[in-house]
Amino acid sequence: MPKSLFRQSVVFLYLLGGFVSARAQSTVKIEGYVLSSDGVPLHGANVVVVGTGFGAATDARGHFAIENLFAGEYSVQASFMGYKKQVREGVVVHKDFPTTVNFKLQPEILAFDEIVVEAEGSGEMSSDFQERITRSQIRKSGARTVGELLLNLPGVDILDEAGGGGRKRISIRGSNSNQVLVLLDGVPLNDPLVGDVDLNQISLSGIEEIRVLKGGNSSLYGSGALGGVVEIISRKHPVDEIRLTGQFGRYGAFGIQPSVAGNLGNLHYFLNFENLREEGDYPYTYQRADGTPVRETRLNADFSSQNYFGKLVFDTTHHSVQIQTHIYRSKRGLPGLVFAWTPFAEAATDRRILLARYAFQKNNWHGQLRVSQRLNETEFQNAPPSDAPLRFRTVPAYHTKYRILSHRGVFESTYQFGNRHSVFFQTALQVDDFSDKDLMKDLLSGLSGPIRHTDYLNYSLTLRNEWRLPRPGFLSRFVMNHALRFDYISFENGELSRQDRQVSPRVGLLISRNRGWLVNVRANWGRSFRVPTFADLFFQDFRVRGNADLLPEKSRDFDAGLELGVPWLGWLEFSGTYFRHKVENLIVWELGSFATWQPFNTDALLQGWELGGSWQAWKNRIRLNLSHVILNAVDKSGRRTTHNKRLTYRPEHTTKIGLEVNFKNISWNYHRRLTGKRYVTPSNTVSMPAYAVDDVTILLKQAFHRFKMNLKLSVFNLFDEKYEVVERAPLPGRHWRAELEFIY
Repeated sequence: MPKSLFRQSVVFLYLLGGFVSARAQSTVKIEGYVLSSDGVPLHGANVVVVGTGFGAATDARGHFAIENLFAGEYSVQASFMGYKKQVREGVVVHKDFPTTVNFKLQPEILAFDEIVVEAEGSGEMSSDFQERITRSQIRKSGARTVGELLLNLPGVDILDEAGGGGRKRISIRGSNSNQVLVLLDGVPLNDPLVGDVDLNQISLSGIEEIRVLKGGNSSLYGSGALGGVVEIISRKHPVDEIRLTGQFGRYGAFGIQPSVAGNLGNLHYFLNFENLREEGDYPYTYQRADGTPVRETRLNADFSSQNYFGKLVFDTTHHSVQIQTHIYRSKRGLPGLVFAWTPFAEAATDRRILLARYAFQKNNWHGQLRVSQRLNETEFQNAPPSDAPLRFRTVPAYHTKYRILSHRGVFESTYQFGNRHSVFFQTALQVDDFSDKDLMKDLLSGLSGPIRHTDYLNYSLTLRNEWRLPRPGFLSRFVMNHALRFDYISFENGELSRQDRQVSPRVGLLISRNRGWLVNVRANWGRSFRVPTFADLFFQDFRVRGNADLLPEKSRDFDAGLELGVPWLGWLEFSGTYFRHKVENLIVWELGSFATWQPFNTDALLQGWELGGSWQAWKNRIRLNLSHVILNAVDKSGRRTTHNKRLTYRPEHTTKIGLEVNFKNISWNYHRRLTGKRYVTPSNTVSMPAYAVDDVTILLKQAFHRFKMNLKLSVFNLFDEKYEVVERAPLPGRHWRAELEFIY
């Protein structure tokens, strides 16, 4: 038997033996259904255990499951917009089997009793196509950053450049990474220099939930939401607890994360610190020009980070005040690419966010005011010593630093007209101050960098209406919504200035039947846009030139989908979505005249199908998910060499499989990603081969009265696949990471 096959067999037998030997008892402590008075399941209803931080949202069947409660007696509350809340007292939670609690809610005109503050966005039962990752799913995953967590979502691709510490950028349905807007509690994290976000620099330790909205969403979120939106929501409604987590793993991975949360009457607090580091020097193999294979260690793929997060919330019946701060510092190596190694390059980032929020609720009117400040400083340096080998000095030395100070104010309000019509209004103002320095220049020649000082202003007005239309008796919901947003954007860079005005409309429709069987039909049409980045417009350096005359990217978006669910051996669900994005003025960088890199506008068409299926059985102890995306992303520039050629790094086929098995004290998660061939040149003359990667995570849990202990073991790239996501940036082979957590 070959050694590799023997190792795979040993790993599989170990993992199978681990979960088969566990007793077949569920971690779920309270489960049930939330229905309307006429028996219609309420999708997205909130079910909470009163006085604790535990709760869940219902799925399309109205089903919910709450995990990890201690044995005892509790009060459980169910709520849904437009319905009276219902509380069940004296719900007894047992140690060895779940307790069933079902709710039937009565409709009423809205009169809220408490404030629930969330990031801007839309609800579960809207026409949006979105993925939602809860805190429970985050705990069961082997991920430690948002970049690792989103790897297995259907329709989402992560461009990974260097494993554990490398930059990770997101693509949704074939979009560029700078066409996806990333928000942390409503604060944009996108770097205005290049427009994207390194998701590897967003830790999961302080995150409650992540929502990924697919397709153009500029009608609600403005510039940068041309491909989709990632909404990150920080921890909320904390339970009194002290938590200490430690991590260690291959390639020198180590981490420690203490946190404390609690309640003092109406005051809730959550404090969290995380320190991570990894050496990241993993082995890889490449071929020389003569075909000779070479095995080396990927140098300078290390990183270290410190993450501080604090949140205070004061709630009363109709008012809520929240203050939170987030400080993130990191240093990471920049290993470069094969044949362009940079083992002496590094980047240091310092990000600070301060957010204050006031929310109010009065009868059927509620609103909130948010003000935030974000400071981001990043320094890049490549300083190879003079005696370094020649192959490590092919990339010229550099030392630059840039600083972004962003202030943002948002007021938004929702008014509910009975149970049929709601109106959402938002106005926002954002002001950014950007400066950069070239620290290799001397004081006499000036320290200004390739972009120089830039001022940015964005003012927006948004109006969104949603109607629950009269429906035939065989339908559960018939909802139509439309949104319209106006954006005014200005840039000032020295003597250069420009203004952009954009109007973004959107119309959506949801038709739903949910009576035993589930049928959902969703459709959306809209227009989205993205203004050029600072680098696109103003970058001026040796053989790299921005273009101040670039036009904003615009897209016409359409998607429509069907979901079918049947109660077969549990719950079986199928879905199919067609999407089409016609992009005008797509910004691409290419080598132009005089060997100078410059951006220019072109056109593109992205369309395809997203197919999915899921099966939940044995009281949700087994969950199987399967998705397949067919993407046709082509150039529409009209140029002879590239017209109708596939856009680079967009796989035509992507398949993702997930299997989750839950017992009393153990959960087992398996994921497999199959990514098809991708082209790396605009003329499609060079391609990268398909690859398949498997990951497994086992979570063991044990409780001793008020003390809990969790042990998590993750194995990534289980079968040691040799692959690259970005050309000439090899990724790690099989590696592991363990986590030990103590909770009191």
